[in-house]
Amino acid sequence: MKVNDAISGIFFILFGLLIFYLTRDFPILQGQKYGAALFPRLIGFFMGAGGVALIFRGVRMRDGAPWVTVMDWVSSPRHLARFFLVIFVLVFYILVSDVLGFIPTAFICLFVLLNWLRGISTWRSSAGISILAVIVIQQFFGEFLRVPLPWGIVPIFGW
Repeated sequence: MKVNDAISGIFFILFGLLIFYLTRDFPILQGQKYGAALFPRLIGFFMGAGGVALIFRGVRMRDGAPWVTVMDWVSSPRHLARFFLVIFVLVFYILVSDVLGFIPTAFICLFVLLNWLRGISTWRSSAGISILAVIVIQQFFGEFLRVPLPWGIVPIFGW
């Protein structure tokens, strides 16, 4: 699906305004004229400014073209199945990762996606890629960046 830039610009402006609204109660630091809302509001401001630019560009470049164009892949059942599988895997991860933990849930998600997209005949290499990717992601986010990934059923242990 192809959407005119003006429609995307409207969403950027609305999202920027939402950021401003949600940060209205952020505290101000004592002795400072700014607080916790400064950086989110800067992001919201630049999103809104980018949205305005997208609207001008979309209206200028439209030249009689439709606002939304449905692409050819939408009529292909195989492409639609791939699209919805990615959405399903994301929802599965959100719902299950706290219970199972990051490592098994991410492995299941990657393994299913790789088998579907590459073909079931490559399941061995898909399993290897999934294991390696989960270990690398766990190390990078969990150890290096200190992002608290859920452990779930996997006991906490040092790598």
